[in-house]
Amino acid sequence: MKVQGVIFDMDGLMFDSEKLYYQANLAAAAQMKLPYADDYYERFIGASDEDLVKFFGEAFGGPDQAQEFMQLTYQQIEAAIQRGELEKKPGLDALLAYLDQQQITKIIASSNYKTKISDFLTATQLVDRFPEIIAMDDVAKGKPAPDLFEKARATIGTPAAATLVLEDSRNGLLAAHASGIPCIIVPDLVQPTAETQALALEILPDLFAVRDFIKQNC
Repeated sequence: MKVQGVIFDMDGLMFDSEKLYYQANLAAAAQMKLPYADDYYERFIGASDEDLVKFFGEAFGGPDQAQEFMQLTYQQIEAAIQRGELEKKPGLDALLAYLDQQQITKIIASSNYKTKISDFLTATQLVDRFPEIIAMDDVAKGKPAPDLFEKARATIGTPAAATLVLEDSRNGLLAAHASGIPCIIVPDLVQPTAETQALALEILPDLFAVRDFIKQNC
């Protein structure tokens, strides 16, 4: 395939933020004295806040508790960003530089909201690197629905067969598959399953390897 456009997931793909979210969830649950099972976070990696609030509303006894839990979680995340704990994933800068050099269009399509995406990009000095962002503000349904990736591809105007989605999560992979856009998985917290291996175009260890893959396909 000749790569003309790249759609980036954000959390867990561009930034080592899934770990921060997980730690923030644990801290929020402890502060509220709520039970937090080991698999709660893993099952919703890449999903939208609406899905999280619905689930935690059922798990924690109601929507008010779920909203408080999410608010405390984001307070923890904001504090972590202020402490400089948000780290870019290995190879991100090299990949972005190569895409710019080759004039390959890039865009973010994230289940997060634009204000939070902006906070992350500002904290890592990447605001100017992404002229277009598609977020949960822009679509009716988050991943694993295809809405985010379909809108992102339409925005950059590249054919599906010449576009790559970069993801780390199962929900993101399912969304890419539903949109008909090839997807490369760079694993983060969850290791690839047989399903991941069947649906992904490639499973690569880091964004340096993604850059090298695109070099061979542009």
